[in-house]
Amino acid sequence: MALTITAADVAAVEVFEQWTGPAAEVITAGQMVRLDTTTGKATLSNGTTAAEARCRGIALTGATAAGISMTVVKRGVIDLGDALGDLNYDQAVYLDNTDGALGTAAGTVSLVVGRVVPVWGYPTADKALHVDL
Repeated sequence: MALTITAADVAAVEVFEQWTGPAAEVITAGQMVRLDTTTGKATLSNGTTAAEARCRGIALTGATAAGISMTVVKRGVIDLGDALGDLNYDQAVYLDNTDGALGTAAGTVSLVVGRVVPVWGYPTADKALHVDL
């Protein structure tokens, strides 16, 4: 099942590794991206084939058109708003077969893109995604 992510809710909690570069297409914050092997630009990733599943991170900022620069988190903790609310802590999150989407089950090519982790506020923990690609 694909997760529903609201781009305005996507925020970095802690970033260990990121990269910035131009997008090959429109990309929204919270979508999974890979590198286009011809242009070197960021493009949406999905779990349909091995070539499409070469996921390089999650878009922290989006791109409203091709050529717009964007930031992608390769390793870090990302707040996705309420998208992870129904999941358990330490549950795996997968690359979905839908372009750019995260899911609770593996796509055709199984790729775990992260795990649900607690981010402590007061007095309870919020759920965030620990990405390590």
